[in-house]
Amino acid sequence: MKKCLFILISALLFSVNSFAAVLHFYSNPNVPQPLFHVILEYKGYAYEADTRAGGRRLPIAHLGGNLGHIQIEISDSLVNEQALMSQMGLPFDYKFIWNNNKTYCSKLVGIALNMEPQPMTFAGTHYVQYYPDWIYRNDPGLSPDQVYEFGMQHALRVTRKNR
Repeated sequence: MKKCLFILISALLFSVNSFAAVLHFYSNPNVPQPLFHVILEYKGYAYEADTRAGGRRLPIAHLGGNLGHIQIEISDSLVNEQALMSQMGLPFDYKFIWNNNKTYCSKLVGIALNMEPQPMTFAGTHYVQYYPDWIYRNDPGLSPDQVYEFGMQHALRVTRKNR
């Protein structure tokens, strides 16, 4: 009996620790950039930066199947859990600045994946209609497109859904 219980517990622990993390990407035909939002699924939770709630963690079931039209599975060993948790509870950053105490979707995911910020451009995005001077910004940061490229370099599996 003890041996069976040990095997069952070992199998459960192995399955919990061997999940792939999943990057969920969203697009909207009303905005010009191909990808405008990214969520990290990790150990049964969705981690995101929501414009109303900031950095938050939700049980994946709370998304009700709305998991983006592109999903990229990556090894969960790429996720720095401590860095990910540092983004929880931070307010949303509407100015997309890397070095402050706020967060946005691709910053939250990029920090969790130990990605280095890159010079950002807002040319060709819907933001320049509201913030025309942003077209000249070259601040460090990450966009969902850059997280997508990282995901594709480390992909275990890619799933695309029709929109």
